[in-house]
Amino acid sequence: MRILYASERPPYPLFLGGAARAAHMLLVRMAAMSNVACTAVGSRDYAVSSWRYPDTAEYATLGVRAVDEANATLDCGYPIRLLHDFYPMLSAEIQHFCPDIVWAQLEGALPVLLTANRLGVRGLCFVHDAEFDPVEMRQIAALDCHLVASSSFLANKVQRATGRLAEVVYPPAELYFDTPAAPDGLVTMINPHPVKGLDTFIEVARRLPAVNFLLQESWKLGKDSLDTLHQRLTKLPNVHFAHRVSDMRSVYCQTRLLIAPSRWEEGFGMVALEAQSCGIPVIASLRGGLPEAVGDGGLLIDDYVNVDAWVHAIDTVLTDTSRYLAFAERARRHAASDIFSPDALARRLYAIAKSYPVRPSWLAQSVFAVQRCARNLPLFGRLIRRLEG
Repeated sequence: MRILYASERPPYPLFLGGAARAAHMLLVRMAAMSNVACTAVGSRDYAVSSWRYPDTAEYATLGVRAVDEANATLDCGYPIRLLHDFYPMLSAEIQHFCPDIVWAQLEGALPVLLTANRLGVRGLCFVHDAEFDPVEMRQIAALDCHLVASSSFLANKVQRATGRLAEVVYPPAELYFDTPAAPDGLVTMINPHPVKGLDTFIEVARRLPAVNFLLQESWKLGKDSLDTLHQRLTKLPNVHFAHRVSDMRSVYCQTRLLIAPSRWEEGFGMVALEAQSCGIPVIASLRGGLPEAVGDGGLLIDDYVNVDAWVHAIDTVLTDTSRYLAFAERARRHAASDIFSPDALARRLYAIAKSYPVRPSWLAQSVFAVQRCARNLPLFGRLIRRLEG
């Protein structure tokens, strides 16, 4: 089987977002299977957000075997190429590689899948983001693509938008069972952005001056954002800011508690599993797919914009040693569950790619059409949205 991962956004390790890392972990495992060939392509002209070639010192940590910047190619256990004039070159790549499946995700997924469809190749759309455009998602579903979601929460949201079931494949996280937490370490938040709950974090740190916090960069911050953040942290001597690192072990080995005060609907929450594999309890917003990532290895905050709720939860976990240790044990056990095994997840995605997309029955399509019409009526629309939560 031949699998082509195609994205406007440069693939891992040129871009280190969670969805890119998850795709890499799945691709490298599928590429190691017998009779499977994988390759990844991205746009060399992508300018929506910053990306870069990894430094030589990062190769081992990132799993990079070779880099040829002059020809925009990398080897990460499968070949990665950056293409100028992306869509015409993508057509040429599909015709040259002859994939059985073209896998797309995030921005640009629709034109990638339209290109594959035009060339007679089946597509697979991996949905990571709860903020997808419902109209665009219905267009993707109409292409008879595989629909895959990174959580049951997202799968349900895709079904409500398209009337089609989406298969669930959790994004594989880096699991650091050999890296123990620091029982007397820091309370850590990863990715200091407003949508991730930065304002909540700063207020929590202000109200808990005796607790030491770590604010860890993940998405690369620009100069203006960094300057603003440093200004906000000047009055918080108990908060240490750290720039992005390629090996998260250096973060988790100094952490005793991870908080994820996200204000948006997270597709999943890979950092929760990463931390839990080190025995670090997680306190997270009751939003999106975070409950599936946290499981019983931490606490979920329903009133996630209420700073008092966060302060109380953090204080009770840190001051009750027996409770902390119980959460730490459950966290490690949750991360070790078979449903999060990267190898098992790769096999599951491979099996989906080999199969034919699940098509809704005539009755299911009719019910979905009626529901869509009802949504446009004020009374019924409000009732449907209330029932869906």
